[in-house]
Amino acid sequence: MAAKKEISLLPESKNPRSFGARFLKWITTTGRVTIILTELIVISVFISRFWLDRKNSDLSEILRQKQAILESVIPFEQEFIGLQQRLTYIKDFYSNQPEYNKQIDSLISSTPQNLFYESLSILKDEKSKSTTINTSLIAYKEEDIVSFITNLMLNPDIDQVDVNRIEKKEKENQYSISLTLFFKTVKTNPKT
Repeated sequence: MAAKKEISLLPESKNPRSFGARFLKWITTTGRVTIILTELIVISVFISRFWLDRKNSDLSEILRQKQAILESVIPFEQEFIGLQQRLTYIKDFYSNQPEYNKQIDSLISSTPQNLFYESLSILKDEKSKSTTINTSLIAYKEEDIVSFITNLMLNPDIDQVDVNRIEKKEKENQYSISLTLFFKTVKTNPKT
């Protein structure tokens, strides 16, 4: 029979101070500690995964709720932005419009009580700075028409009065009047 050979990785008791014996002892003690620490880290990561999954689920739910709120507000926001743009446009439009208060006040002061305006359009010539008013009126008496035209001709703000049409409607017993009024040029004082 053949003799069995045994292989032992343990240091020989004959020479415990040899390099091989010391290295093997160090590897086995340090290796155990390293393996234990690694297993503790793996177990803690595994356990913390449940907490992190729950946290991720909660955050995802909060994110979905906030996204739903934002999506529900989009139509209101678009309407609000549109309203702001319209208000800005109206503000810009009216800030660039000339003021006709003086001409309208002058026209009203020359108008008798029994005349009624059907339409009124104001045109301003930017080059000559003159204002023209085209108007249509209704009167029930001839005296009111004569009084109105006389008042307009005596008005110091009006330069010229053109009577376009005076027409009596037979069945309605009223007069329809169409006039064009040319106001005097308003001289503006330059700012000093």
